[in-house]
Amino acid sequence: MDWRAVRAVSAGRRSPLAALTPVVPGRDRVLLAEVARMARVGRAAVVNWRRRHDDFPDPVGGTEVHPQFDRAAVVAWLLARDKIGVPVAMPAASLVVTGEGRRTSRFRLDDPHLVLADDAEGQDALSGWSTDADADELAALTAGTFGASVSRLTVPGTPPLAVLGEVRVIERFRSGAGGLRLTLAWPARLRGTAASGPAGGVVRHGVSYAAPGQDCVCARYDCGGVVPVSRCAEYGDAVGSVLEWHPGGGIRCTTLSQARGLTTAGGRAD
Repeated sequence: MDWRAVRAVSAGRRSPLAALTPVVPGRDRVLLAEVARMARVGRAAVVNWRRRHDDFPDPVGGTEVHPQFDRAAVVAWLLARDKIGVPVAMPAASLVVTGEGRRTSRFRLDDPHLVLADDAEGQDALSGWSTDADADELAALTAGTFGASVSRLTVPGTPPLAVLGEVRVIERFRSGAGGLRLTLAWPARLRGTAASGPAGGVVRHGVSYAAPGQDCVCARYDCGGVVPVSRCAEYGDAVGSVLEWHPGGGIRCTTLSQARGLTTAGGRAD
């Protein structure tokens, strides 16, 4: 997300914020109560907007009593009607870093810039403005033999990430105004999705050796990964011989499923 572009968008224009829809299936729809929270008004006000404005987004699901709306369409409408404001400052990145000896600290990077590699062999990088004290502590945490891990990284425009290890400070840049800009980097293959909750941690699921059949009731990811449930006849408790666990949501997840060449359920890929 280019937050500089967000700040520069004129009133009535479609904002890049409209693209900030959750990537979790089923989470891209909002109820009237959520629309009210976005605009910091009561639910009755949103009901009134629907009645008075013909261009209010039409429901995309739900019921007549509890209609559901596309989040991106609602955000675009609220911005066009000046019901919500474009951010005046670029949000900061926050990260929870764990170094040697399980020492954990929280940090903030202002004006963050996150670059994610396109394949598992590449390197991700995060830069942002830091204080001298935080920069010194981050350098100390990541200086060990195996670097550090990030249990939760929250950056504008992307879902929370986690990194299993090898995080290092690769650059410290002092500007003419005296500000200190840090750059962190790590192997893209170690990137995963952060678990819910402030502590974070990497979400793990399995890439199966055989593609789930139509009757499989396990939670499934687009990458081919599944989260098995005990009542599933195909996988159930037989996780050890069927699935290979790995960080979910990362590039390595996609790479594994492509390399596996998933077959039909009951078969096994060579």
